[in-house]
Amino acid sequence: MTRKIDTIVIHCSATEYGSRSLFKRWHKKRGWDDVGYHFIITNAYPRKKYWYNMTPDFSADGRVEKGRPVEIAGAHVKLHNENTIGICLVGDRTFTAKQFNSLRRLVKRLTSEYGIKAVRGHYEYDTAKEQGKTCPNIDMDYLRKLLK
Repeated sequence: MTRKIDTIVIHCSATEYGSRSLFKRWHKKRGWDDVGYHFIITNAYPRKKYWYNMTPDFSADGRVEKGRPVEIAGAHVKLHNENTIGICLVGDRTFTAKQFNSLRRLVKRLTSEYGIKAVRGHYEYDTAKEQGKTCPNIDMDYLRKLLK
């Protein structure tokens, strides 16, 4: 079965560090089958020890990690997973230029490959508002201009 994907949803991890493997562990503890996002864009702190010790791994900054396969609905926007692809920027309110460059390239590739017309922030969904979500903590109108 092929999913009809029409929207990319941008998230942030709300943590200063992280990676696919860490989020997968956290999500499985919540009872999910896999990591909820389809893609994770890391910063220079893929593990807590790098952040805690203030020793960035600059080779990780902007790395795109594959999460859940795109063919499978994610677990990233309550009631809106069937038609979306979830991309998570590692960070809370501060992101790097390398992350934004990777995000731009990834969004361009996905919109071309799947014919996607919409890019939304998690906070733009009714179910996220009900949960008090502000993720990705970026003005989405501004971000959509940058992604063009």
